[in-house]
Order: sequence, then C-alpha cells, then structure tokens
Amino acid sequence: MTTTLPRSLKPAPGELLPGYLLRLAHRIGVAPLDLAHRCGLTSGTELSTRFLVRLTEREAQRIGTVCRLDPAEAHALTLAVQYPGYAPVGDVYLGRHQSHTTMANDGWVFTTFSRYCPDCLTDTAHLPGGPVWHSAWRLPHTFLCRRHDRLLAWRCPACQAPAFSNGYASNDRWRRAQLTPAPAQRLHPAQCRHRAGTARTPACGHRLDHEAPTPPLPAPQMARVHERLAAAAASRPENFVESLGQPVAAEVFFHDVRLIALVVSRTWPAASDLLAACGPAEDTGALDSGARTDGWVARSHDAPPADPCAAAALFSTVVRLLDHPGAETILARLLGRMPAVGPGRPRLRRLTPHCSPALRAILANEAVIRRGVSGPPELFPQPASHLGLLNPAASRPSCRRTGLPRSASSTLRSARCEGTPRSALCKWSADDLEPLPLASSAWRQEPCSRPPC
Repeated sequence: MTTTLPRSLKPAPGELLPGYLLRLAHRIGVAPLDLAHRCGLTSGTELSTRFLVRLTEREAQRIGTVCRLDPAEAHALTLAVQYPGYAPVGDVYLGRHQSHTTMANDGWVFTTFSRYCPDCLTDTAHLPGGPVWHSAWRLPHTFLCRRHDRLLAWRCPACQAPAFSNGYASNDRWRRAQLTPAPAQRLHPAQCRHRAGTARTPACGHRLDHEAPTPPLPAPQMARVHERLAAAAASRPENFVESLGQPVAAEVFFHDVRLIALVVSRTWPAASDLLAACGPAEDTGALDSGARTDGWVARSHDAPPADPCAAAALFSTVVRLLDHPGAETILARLLGRMPAVGPGRPRLRRLTPHCSPALRAILANEAVIRRGVSGPPELFPQPASHLGLLNPAASRPSCRRTGLPRSASSTLRSARCEGTPRSALCKWSADDLEPLPLASSAWRQEPCSRPPC
C-alpha cells in the first residue's frame, strides 16, 4: 500500500527529479534511497537514470501519491518536457528507439553528471529543503547562466569530480550512473556526492553553492549563441528555426548542429584555418586545450564537451558556420578533410537523412569532391616518375633470380631412397640440382604444357 508523506515540497520551476528527491529527503530527514523506496523507484541500492528522462503513468501516479503531487507535476520533473524542441531526449531519435543507456553514451543529454551555477544554488538555498538543480543544466547547449552572466561550472572545486555524478573509476571510465549519487548518505542538496573509493567511502561533501573560482566572462557571441540554441530547444513543432538560410523545424536544426559539430570535432585543429573565413573566432582556443581528453565525457565521437568553456567555443563555431553565407564552400572543404575511414563516417551517414535539405545537398556533393582540393595529396593519378610501376605489362628493370627446377624434389627424393644421408643432402648446392634461371613473372608468360582435359 502506498503511504502519503506527512510533509512534502512543491517543485520549483525547471526542477529535475534528482534534485527534487534530494530536497525532499533533506527536509524530512531521510536518505534519498529511503525516499526512492517509498516512491517505488527502486527495490535495491541503485537508482536507475531512466527516471531522469521520462516516467510511466504508473510511476508518475505513485510519486504523486507519496509526494502529494499531481501526475502532471511528476512528469514535469523529467527531461521529457524538453521534447519535441530538443529531439535527443525523445523516446525515438534518429529513427531508432533509444534507451537511457544509449542516451548516456551519445552524450547529447547529460545523464551521468550535471553542470551547475554556484550563484543559482546560493540564491535558492533559502527554499525549503535547499537549493534547486535545474533541468536545463543537463543539456549540452546550456553552457552559461544568463541571470548571473557567467559560464556554468561542471566540476567540484575540492575533488575535481564532475558534479552530481559517481565520478570516474580507476580506468578513467564512468562508474555506474545513478539518479542521485551516494543515495544512502544523508547530505545537503548542494554538497558534492562523489565518492573516491567504494560504496562505504564517505562522499566528498564540499558545498557547491560556496564561492568558487571566478570563471572567465562569456563573450557576447557566446551569449547570442546560447540564446539562439535555448530558443530553438523551447520552440513548438509549428515554429521554425533558420539553418543554412532556410527555415526548418527545431528538431532538424539540432540535427544540423550535431552533424556540423561532428565535422568540426573530427577535423580540428585543421578546421580552424578554414573557419577563419567565417570571421573572427571567439575563445576557440578552448578546443585546443586538451578538451578532447578531459572535457569529453561520452563515448560518442560527436558528443559535445562537458567543459562549458569548450562547449561554448564549439557551439559558437557551429552556429557561425550555419549563419555564414559561404557555408556551402567551407563545409565542402571540411568534409574533404575528414578521414575516409573511422568512427566519424558511420555517424555522418546516420545523421545525413535527418538533416535539412540544404545540408543534405552539400553532403550529396561531397561524394564527388576530389580529396586533393583541401586534403592530403592524391594517390591517383600517379606522377610521371611513377608511371608503369603499378602496370604488370610495363617494362621493368632486369631482375632475375635463380630458381630450382620442378624435378629437384624428385632428385632429392631418389637420392634419399638410395641411402644418401640427410646431412649430405643439406650440403648440396644449387649447382648439384641443375639450376634453371627463371625471369620474374616468366611463369605467367610460358604456355601451359599440360594436354587439354
């Protein structure tokens, strides 16, 4: 039987289920795991991250009963409210059904950690239960806080682990993600819940709402890009967003963004020279500062970086390219620089059918672009000094080798049968077996001596 809590909380605007569970558990004085048991989210010691994205009607009904919420309020605590404007949170994406594991590996929804604004956590610390963790911080295109005009943070200043995460294992890969890290420990919602050791190791406990090192101020271009991406993610299906000079749906716009981000990431830093034609770049040095090894936290090769500074540089570059009048030429040259083989090409082919018509036309022409236009030197046609080296019929320098006649094996076998010791046979030279000089490839020119069958 489901029991209603004696006290509860009203969700804050834009709040996500993990943060709501932390606030409510802190207010009633229980561990988040105990509260999750009462809400029917788990029966063991782990909380699945699938509740971060969407809830079934039964799950929403039970959470509403326990926490004194309407089912609609329970559904609003998930990332499903970002759909259909932001397509990567959909149940079906790129023509395929995706699970929460696929979503985590793709990297276009942060299910294993969360960015945060320390000033926002401080401003909402007076609310019952503690500060609010916003759902927008889980989206990669949310890299700055417009209210406080600052870049978001994503690491704990004390332990340097990604915020709201189980952190990395010894092999530098994510531990098993949970809806709320360290769910059995009773901590303040603003405390870092990363554990460096086993499940019995105490969490870091550093207060993320305390004053952190001041990040660099966002450039004006970053603010404009952030506003445009946020407006596209919040748009309705009947609204259109401009991409490559054409109005498209928000879902198609983000497909274009993802494909161009893939091309830029796979060709960087070579892409920086070609992108100079788009105008002066702002803070693209973040893409050169080792973000691929430190800031990229997903397994997908086109995932945006977790570091908000590097993400701002990448998205600013992508949007500048989408808005540039000569984007077709620049994209064609970038595609020519992409490796012909590798993990980027299958992802490129998967994204292509879902992109805008203008981008699909550029990708269709890319198939006939000569690689030598912007890439490494061509292998064919061969320069004049190499003519004939790959032609078997062409004349070659005199190259003769000494071969043994086909009767050599019979000669050795007969000598062995006559009692010649093996040690003596090993001392025989080629002259003893009547060597026959053979030109290389001579066997190809000699007619077959066998009678026809």
